[in-house]
Amino acid sequence: MKQQELDFGIKKIRRGQIDEQEYALIRNMEGGKAGYIHGTYEEIENYCQEKGLWVDRYLDHVDPMTVQAHFKYVGSGHNPCSVARPIYQRDEDGKFIGYTEFKEKW
Repeated sequence: MKQQELDFGIKKIRRGQIDEQEYALIRNMEGGKAGYIHGTYEEIENYCQEKGLWVDRYLDHVDPMTVQAHFKYVGSGHNPCSVARPIYQRDEDGKFIGYTEFKEKW
């Protein structure tokens, strides 16, 4: 039997892009506010199940700056709501040196 034929019951949750993000207010078992999280619907439900939390409500129309400042990303991979930082400084081999420092023109 090949290893690829084995089924361990582990389902990989599909990672979502920015258009598939859900924003949620979560609470602990006592009903206290546990924070704000974001990810796909499946990622949020899986996170709450693992941590013993529950979703109080899903939020609509959350400002991107609020998401960047106050929400925790619970998905896998790169956070699609993170702040973009341009990286221009690399050496001849293509290795990262540092971030470009933008200065005032005047």
